[in-house]
Amino acid sequence: ALLDETGLERPLAFVVLREGSGAVAEVAEELREFVRGRLPGYKCPCEVRFLEALPKTATGKIQRFLLREACRRRHFPRGMKCG
Repeated sequence: ALLDETGLERPLAFVVLREGSGAVAEVAEELREFVRGRLPGYKCPCEVRFLEALPKTATGKIQRFLLREACRRRHFPRGMKCG
């Protein structure tokens, strides 16, 4: 989640694109529209960030704490570059 100007946490989406998925801006808007149609407004991501890969454990679970930490620091380790 991101802190907005009022100090509230807003949802943030991390996405890994498949090859040939199209333009990043188009995909981001398409994803927002898809989510808006299915979730309440406060649960919709205010920002979509595209990564080369999600950080995972040896068993394949996503390491969400690394995403939160990278978001706070605005630093994405190698392989987890934000595009």
